Amino acid sequence: MVEQSQTGTEWVDIVNEDNDVIAQASREQMRAQRLRHRATYIVVHDGMGKILAQRRTETKDFLPGMLDATAGGVVQADEPLLDSARREAEEELGIAGVPFAEHGQFYFEDPNCRVWGGLFSCVSHGPFALQEEEISEVCWLTPEEITARCDEFTPDSLKALALWMSRNAGNEPRKSEETGQESAGAKAKKAKAAKARAVKDEEAKPGVEPDSVNVARDAE
Repeated sequence: MVEQSQTGTEWVDIVNEDNDVIAQASREQMRAQRLRHRATYIVVHDGMGKILAQRRTETKDFLPGMLDATAGGVVQADEPLLDSARREAEEELGIAGVPFAEHGQFYFEDPNCRVWGGLFSCVSHGPFALQEEEISEVCWLTPEEITARCDEFTPDSLKALALWMSRNAGNEPRKSEETGQESAGAKAKKAKAAKARAVKDEEAKPGVEPDSVNVARDAE
């Protein structure tokens, strides 16, 4: 993997619209010329519905001072996406030794950047060791709170969060790859289904008057 040169230059892969590497450039050149590159986006959540939001420092070379709905960063030249995600999570937040779930890739483009993103997520409850050069503060927010404050967040991280939520929709009944435990929503759905089955079985029993079943149901 090509990292920083002896002069401190950080090299990144430049890719085309199909996400194929076509060149390498310095990070500074990539930003100045708005070259298409790769980055990782990591949804850090607590497993109970809250997302870790991070405020970018005022010295960042891209959208300083704004909030990020995801962790992550620019992928270095020749660096695998998962390796980059783990590196960024540890460097920025001190997160290490936790499972990462992979959620595919996506493309984002606006007047500020053109990027192919690798989408990941992990569960962590802290405490977090913030990289002072990158992050000034963190806070836990619900997706609804993030949406209400969307003008404070970087557009690419908002897209990453929206994709993560849509790609995980309907997966609650399964055990999470990240926690190994069922969510509260999944447990509630199972309990509701079990209750419905119990009522149906009671109605099917011989000698039980339908009216008595309806009365019992209304009393719940």
